[in-house]
Amino acid sequence: MRARVLALAFVAALAAAPARADAPTPPRLPPPAPLPPPAGSERVEVRVTFPPWQYTGRFRLETASGELVDQGTARDDGGFASQATVERVLEGARGTLVLRVERNAKVPRFPALFGRWTVVRGTGAYARAVGRGTFTSCASGEVGKGSPFELQTLVGHARLR
Repeated sequence: MRARVLALAFVAALAAAPARADAPTPPRLPPPAPLPPPAGSERVEVRVTFPPWQYTGRFRLETASGELVDQGTARDDGGFASQATVERVLEGARGTLVLRVERNAKVPRFPALFGRWTVVRGTGAYARAVGRGTFTSCASGEVGKGSPFELQTLVGHARLR
């Protein structure tokens, strides 16, 4: 536990360190281009909220029309501070949906993080689910208290039924 706290403090210190005046400006990377939707899929949006520096939070899955599909607990198998890909488990009333969430790049301004997601597997109503899309991530806005991964929005197309 102490090692994890020290590692998080180190990452936070690096992020807060001012850039050298003679350091080259990193190139601005555009968000990833959208992939074609899976056959028979519909547009979906997943909103995930994590407490600061935690890997367990809440999710809400909706269709493009705003229809609530499911909601419940979201868990990640680690964080983007130390790895580029995490496996996200969404446990709701209709079943469990497992997503692979891949970070593309960190950028200095909003959104703090962006990348792609893909359905890996599911149980219950999601046993035959397929889907993919893009995601953005940002802090909740509490200066000096939060992490850049607290509020995440995953948008894409999925066949969940």
